[in-house]
Amino acid sequence: MAHNSLYVGLDDSNHAGTSKGEIIVAVFSPIHEDSLVKGWGNGRLSSSNLERFFENPERDYRFTLLTDEKYRHNSQNLPQNASFLVNPYLDSLNEEIDILKIYLDGNLKSRERNKLKEKFANVPNLVVDNFIKKKRTSRNKQIIKGHHCPRLVYIADSLANALYKEPIGKLLENEKMINI
Repeated sequence: MAHNSLYVGLDDSNHAGTSKGEIIVAVFSPIHEDSLVKGWGNGRLSSSNLERFFENPERDYRFTLLTDEKYRHNSQNLPQNASFLVNPYLDSLNEEIDILKIYLDGNLKSRERNKLKEKFANVPNLVVDNFIKKKRTSRNKQIIKGHHCPRLVYIADSLANALYKEPIGKLLENEKMINI
């Protein structure tokens, strides 16, 4: 029996409180390889590499802007707003998803993980996991800088950075923008 799977990687631009605000990105893919954890080096993808990634019509993304002062010092912006990006995407699909794996960048408090799981309680097989992509510990306990996470989190990181560089007007007109 085939399962309808969807993998989601989320990251933010880490600019809460600046004049433009925080950009939160969710990248979607049904392709299992996009969910595999690997080392991705320390740099971000170029715009042309991001375009190449999204040439596959099975891959997509949504993003939002958080501009309110309440987001400025909140380390849980990503999990608290993830469902506002994921649910509209799920609603746009013409099929039921029975395996949903949501991967977030950064620390995730158990309270926030549980709240996020509650928002997708109707999905039979749900995983909510987080990755500290900028640091990982090697066998000899040294800190190594680099992205060690699912590909979708790495793509979301690169895309959040690229979107942050865009003028605010262009962001607000982007068809992938979700107002929350």
